[in-house]
Amino acid sequence: MAASWHQRLINTLVNAVRMLGENMNRIVIRWWLVFCISVLLCAIGFSFGLVNELYQKDPTRISFLILILYFCSTIYIGFSEWAIAKNKISDEHYVNVRRIAWFIAESLMALGMIGTVIGFILMLGSSFESIDVSNTETLKSTLTSMAIGMSTALYTTVTGLICSLWLKTTLVVVNPGE
Repeated sequence: MAASWHQRLINTLVNAVRMLGENMNRIVIRWWLVFCISVLLCAIGFSFGLVNELYQKDPTRISFLILILYFCSTIYIGFSEWAIAKNKISDEHYVNVRRIAWFIAESLMALGMIGTVIGFILMLGSSFESIDVSNTETLKSTLTSMAIGMSTALYTTVTGLICSLWLKTTLVVVNPGE
């Protein structure tokens, strides 16, 4: 019986950790573990249709901007950890990398809040302009319009909060003494 894509993904991640082996320090291995968990969680979300739902419910696509920034930041952190382990960057540069990463973590949360405001604007902006309480079709149209705005607000908020929290977790796990 052929292995499912879940099992193949797990095997690939385990083999990658083995390849890192003893050549890398513990910090890079901790980063790799958190990164692999992130990829696994995204794959699970994709298999349950969460990515498609996010695409349908967030017309602003701010949630995808947040996800892209999260993964780019995580890769940036991992590359920087590898470079410091190999003495390829200075300590001063490493401190700047950490500051940038913490700033991005805060920015992810801020983007989620911006999405919330945009969602409320979509929800309340033009919803009540053409409402006729005696006509069920206009009520239905208004409620549909409001639901799109509310889903945008909620999806961007939860995406921003989760990605910000996970990036901060990555930073703490990678360098707990900071």
